Amino acid sequence: MKKNRNKKETSRFQLLGLILMGLAAFIFLAIVSFDLDDPVNMNIADNPVPTHNWFGPFGAAFAHFIMQWTLGYAALVFPVILFVTSLSIFKKDVISEYGSLILKISAWSVLVSIFLAFPDAIKTQGNVVEYYPSGLIGGWLSSKFVLYLGKIGSSLLVLLLTVLMLFVSMKRSLRLMAASFQNIINAILQFISDTLNSAKSAWAHRKENRFMKKEQRRIENEEKGEPEFSIEENPEPPIALEIPDQQPPKEPEIFSGQEDLFSGLTKIENESPILQEEPESPGLKGGQDFELKEEVQEEQLDYDDLVKESIAHFKFPSIDLLNNPPADRKTITKEELKSNAQMLEYKLLDYGVKAKIVRVTAGPVITLYELQPAPGVKVNSIVSLENDLALAMEARGIRIIAPIPGKAAVGIEIPNKNPQTVYLKSLIRSENFNHKDFELPLAVGKAINGESFVVDLVKMPHLLIAGATGSGKSVGINTIICSLLYSVNPGKVKFVLIDPKKLELSLYADLKNHYLLWRPDLDEEVITKPSNAVSMLNTMVLEMERRMSKMHVLSSRNIREYNTKIQANPRLYKNTEHQQMPYIVVLIDELADLMMVASKDVELPIVRLAQMARAAGIHLIVATQRPSVDVITGLIKANLPARLAYQVATKVDSRTILDTNGAEQLMGNGDLLFKLTGVAKAVRLQNPFVATEEVEQIINHIKRQPKLPYYSLPQPSDSRRESFEDGMGDGQDELYQDARAIVVQSQSGSISLLQRRLKIGYSRAARLVDEMEDEGVVGAAVGGKPREVLMSLQELGAIS
Repeated sequence: MKKNRNKKETSRFQLLGLILMGLAAFIFLAIVSFDLDDPVNMNIADNPVPTHNWFGPFGAAFAHFIMQWTLGYAALVFPVILFVTSLSIFKKDVISEYGSLILKISAWSVLVSIFLAFPDAIKTQGNVVEYYPSGLIGGWLSSKFVLYLGKIGSSLLVLLLTVLMLFVSMKRSLRLMAASFQNIINAILQFISDTLNSAKSAWAHRKENRFMKKEQRRIENEEKGEPEFSIEENPEPPIALEIPDQQPPKEPEIFSGQEDLFSGLTKIENESPILQEEPESPGLKGGQDFELKEEVQEEQLDYDDLVKESIAHFKFPSIDLLNNPPADRKTITKEELKSNAQMLEYKLLDYGVKAKIVRVTAGPVITLYELQPAPGVKVNSIVSLENDLALAMEARGIRIIAPIPGKAAVGIEIPNKNPQTVYLKSLIRSENFNHKDFELPLAVGKAINGESFVVDLVKMPHLLIAGATGSGKSVGINTIICSLLYSVNPGKVKFVLIDPKKLELSLYADLKNHYLLWRPDLDEEVITKPSNAVSMLNTMVLEMERRMSKMHVLSSRNIREYNTKIQANPRLYKNTEHQQMPYIVVLIDELADLMMVASKDVELPIVRLAQMARAAGIHLIVATQRPSVDVITGLIKANLPARLAYQVATKVDSRTILDTNGAEQLMGNGDLLFKLTGVAKAVRLQNPFVATEEVEQIINHIKRQPKLPYYSLPQPSDSRRESFEDGMGDGQDELYQDARAIVVQSQSGSISLLQRRLKIGYSRAARLVDEMEDEGVVGAAVGGKPREVLMSLQELGAIS
């Protein structure tokens, strides 16, 4: 009977252990597959967003709670503790044997959580806003350390905690190490002592033998009657040196096989295509052993004669408003190309890579050297030499294309020592810009071979632009706008310009009566305020819905078919709501500034437009200088297929914008990589330069043209505004009274405190604190520290 009871208890323990093991596996896999873009609620009907977590919406919600409100990634300690506990239950030794281990693991997890949050706490001076990837525990502790101890004191405290944890965790190991070290020292000392004693004994023994031999010789000499002293003669005969006649002394060899070395070098010198000039081959240019493709010299058309289209007597700006390229531009010579090709082959041979230059394409800024590796040479062996080749060629940075799409060759792009500046005027006068059947042509730049690269925004259909400060992004945006001003009249295209920086696009406000879309209820034509930006984006969503309803009535699939039907039967639709619809280009100059203030309110209309607005003739151009995942979210990136990357800071930024490396190797000043929709590899281009004076002259010309009728835009209803305003309006926030009470009771004017207590976003919490400053509840902001509370509980009760 007792046996059966023991068996039942054992089965129960094993079942409980299995349950804990399964729970540990679930927690571990849910945390490992955590994704920031996953929805945090489990209402599937309201979440069309795909879930990346391996356990679906439930796993995503569970992992979000664990990551945000506990230890972040250090929460992986929970499945470890559960697993250890399950093992102990199997052995019927629940905690006693593993208690110390669990305690140490828990302490280490808290310390790891602090480490994850500490850099952000230092950077924000203790005002930690986002508890990722550290979780609430590490974020709160780190923020308190920095707030009360400062940067140096908190750093020393974290270091002290780490040392203490190492000492406690490795206390036994340290004792064993100390004992082992002492044994080693004793062994070494014993060995030295034994060696000295042995040497001393041997020396004494040799000395005694020498004395005995000397005494024996003296006795023998006395018996023979010889004197007691004698001079020892050297028993060895002198060595005769034979010097051969007229033979020069032989130099010592450096190492064995040096003859083979010099013979090998001679062989390389005789056979290498670098060190030996080969005779000129028939069909090759200039005597070099590779094909030279010189810069394409495009035919320059008379743009002013080609422009015949007009609307209401509108006259396009003249090409003479743009600057001419200088006449004395330095170009790369054939001798320089040949020298670079030979040097490139020679340096590759130095690293053990045998390859041959088969084609050279010279461009205004970059030269492409097409390399054909020898049989057996791996492409990765060339790619890994990127930095070494840049050093050897004394280049500012090179880019390796391995392989070139559609060719059995590897491309190496090397900047020219005297790069040329590409001017917009040459692209506007090119045949590609004027003779292509493009609706919205964009003069992006010139390719490596010098050919103008022009694309149609309608086919893209949306564009994402990224680039660090000084890389040429602002000039590129001006180029895009000027391309459309030179190619499409104001009756066929309209702009919505959003510029949170308030600097770059402000000069286009004078196009209000021709090219800009604006709303009378907003106080600006070029949108700069975040609240106006959110409202205008929602207006574009309403405009898209209105256009799609009109196209549905006429059974048109897109705006082009719709306008064609209106144009073919103007009398039929004369007195109806169906009129010609212009294309709309929504251009956001700095997305990061908007996302910092109201990320969700900005992201939702952008994603909605990117998904559906193409057919309605609305196209997005979104630019940012910080291409991080919190700015370019997964939804935005997935719906903006065309990418344009200027120079960025890191490989991570390059992969964020292009899904591949390369943008970090660009040179700046308009050097860019352009990835078209549906194309695997990005193409390298040089953006044309357009000066501010040129833009001002174009705008002044358009201002003098006859005004066009106002294009009416729908306005968001009150119910739709509530979805994005979230306290942005002029009225007092509904949570203000609660927020004021929390601040006064805690005597801490902290934004993060309001975020946690009221469960609101950063922007709304910051506005609440600003309202309290206006009312005199808190003082002015001092760095990243919480504001001083100027009101007591008694004063709060008096005004409540």
